[in-house]
Amino acid sequence: MTSHPSTVTPATIAFLCGLCEVEELPGSFIGEILGALGMSASGTRSHLARALADGRLCSRRDGRRTSYRLSGSYLRRYRTIRNRFGEQPDWQGHFQIVIYDIPETRRTERDALRSAAFDEGWASPRPGVLLGMRPAGPWADSPACCTGLLKVDLDTARDLAARAWPLAEAAERISALAAYLDQIHEHQDTGAADDSRPALLRQVVTAHAILSKATHLWGSLPALPADLLPADYPHDLLARIDSEISGPLMASGARAASRLLAEHQAT
Repeated sequence: MTSHPSTVTPATIAFLCGLCEVEELPGSFIGEILGALGMSASGTRSHLARALADGRLCSRRDGRRTSYRLSGSYLRRYRTIRNRFGEQPDWQGHFQIVIYDIPETRRTERDALRSAAFDEGWASPRPGVLLGMRPAGPWADSPACCTGLLKVDLDTARDLAARAWPLAEAAERISALAAYLDQIHEHQDTGAADDSRPALLRQVVTAHAILSKATHLWGSLPALPADLLPADYPHDLLARIDSEISGPLMASGARAASRLLAEHQAT
């Protein structure tokens, strides 16, 4: 199954964790799935080595078996995006706000703070100000930050949301993913169930394609209450995507991944 171009990305292992609902996977399982996604054995070793070197993964040995666990900012990002597959927050009449004062001479520190905030779904309506719907993480513990609540009326909240979050781009991404899912269904095999190992791997590959695109979408979508979104926001398409994430294609891929994982864990 290595005759097609590799579809492995830096986030693939996190996607596999999401499929299996775990945060640690055995190396043998990762190797088999990455092979099904078109990556060679040497490519897999290099992929894992890079992830270990930059802190996205940590490893644990148990006899001859090595397992890999999500780590650091990669783990925080995974948990943040996973939580976004749930319900939208309700509008409570206020934003969480962080005001920071970091001069240009400390640009690296400032960029790191903004990056950590964006990873948690926060956004910036203007320099020095960050807005979010949930309390800030440890990144806001810096002495350069002041935290609090910004209480505003609904119209003002909508205006701030439109300034801070890229809502038009989000709508375009939603429409593109809905069209992609339509294409998947057009080519879906509706024949008899096949539990052979190649069939299980194909199910995981399909689920990976869907989940990777959906996760990329959710990672870029504003985690905002529906009350703050524009009237023409594609809520109907987003609802279709939500249903796909719990639909038969994803369910079969998750079952296949869990079955393969259990076999690797038992050996």
